[in-house]
Amino acid sequence: MSQRIHSIDAVRALALLGILLAHAHGRFNYYTDFFPPFATDALYDWVYEHFFTCKFFLVFAFLFGLSFFFQMDHAEARGVDFRPRFCWRLVLLAGFGVLHSFFYAGDILMIFAVMGFIPVLLWRVPTNVVAALCALCLLQPVALYHSLCGTPQAMETVAENLRESLGLCWLDPALQESLWETGKWNLCNGIAHSWIYTLCSHRIWALVGMFLLGMLAGRYRIFEQAPARLLRWALIGACIYLPALAGQRYAPLCMKWWEHIGFVIMFVPLAAWALAQPRCQVLAEPLAAIGRCTLTCYITQNIIMAIMLCGFGYGLNPYLSTTAIMNWAFVLYLVQMLFCILWLRSFRYGPFESVWRRLTQLGINK
Repeated sequence: MSQRIHSIDAVRALALLGILLAHAHGRFNYYTDFFPPFATDALYDWVYEHFFTCKFFLVFAFLFGLSFFFQMDHAEARGVDFRPRFCWRLVLLAGFGVLHSFFYAGDILMIFAVMGFIPVLLWRVPTNVVAALCALCLLQPVALYHSLCGTPQAMETVAENLRESLGLCWLDPALQESLWETGKWNLCNGIAHSWIYTLCSHRIWALVGMFLLGMLAGRYRIFEQAPARLLRWALIGACIYLPALAGQRYAPLCMKWWEHIGFVIMFVPLAAWALAQPRCQVLAEPLAAIGRCTLTCYITQNIIMAIMLCGFGYGLNPYLSTTAIMNWAFVLYLVQMLFCILWLRSFRYGPFESVWRRLTQLGINK
């Protein structure tokens, strides 16, 4: 059991790397034109489109649901109802998200925190009902409805109307030389833009579906069974992912989301199985270290890249190609891995994880 959970930490680290590289490809939401383009940019674009778009965001959501189950299950084994404490943890996570958003407008912590209350509400609900709700979310009902009605762009119109009604403005932080002005825009406009995108791009359905799928994986003890069972689940995911990938050019929007979902169902058990193998421990050990410090690494990597690219920092965004930014992001990930390995030799939790844990204990009496 402990080896399997150790491998889940390593998978979480891979998900963090995927999110970091996806953010790097999107230039961390700093869209100023840059010079010069690099020869490998087209290759990076292709890799991003087929292997990173939305996928590791959903891997992270699946692992969030799985971690929620582990925490609740372990607490119940001790006769403790963990739901109030977990709700307080979500409130604190939203607080981390607000602080993070001051530097970076693409924060996902607040979205995870708000939607994380759904698994809490469904904790006592029978498994078959949770499975039905999970399937409903993953089927992308709104996207499916608009595809059948011939109005696939309807939610884009809704998004534009919301932005207009809220009076949201656009700002390129790469051109802003004031940290205060950038942070103020991020908090007043950036968060709203992020929520509108999440709601109107149909990402919200996949997110909740993955939360519930992770919780179901915990209930069915998938990661506590024989390793061969993990490969069976990976095969099921591949049977969803590969056909959807092959037909994505001609598929409606809901089918494109099923491609992302199939990737998650294939990737997580396959990576967990591989990283639990004895010969892979040379890779799993350092990955597990960064997987135990996910909150710290996620926040700091975006702040560091913001300082590197944005006008209030070094302002390098216009001078770096997509390839260069992604390479720098990968180097940062390796530096974070080394930091986590050294940090965990002396401490049990990462820096922000320790703060989160202490604040949780202040809010709820054991």
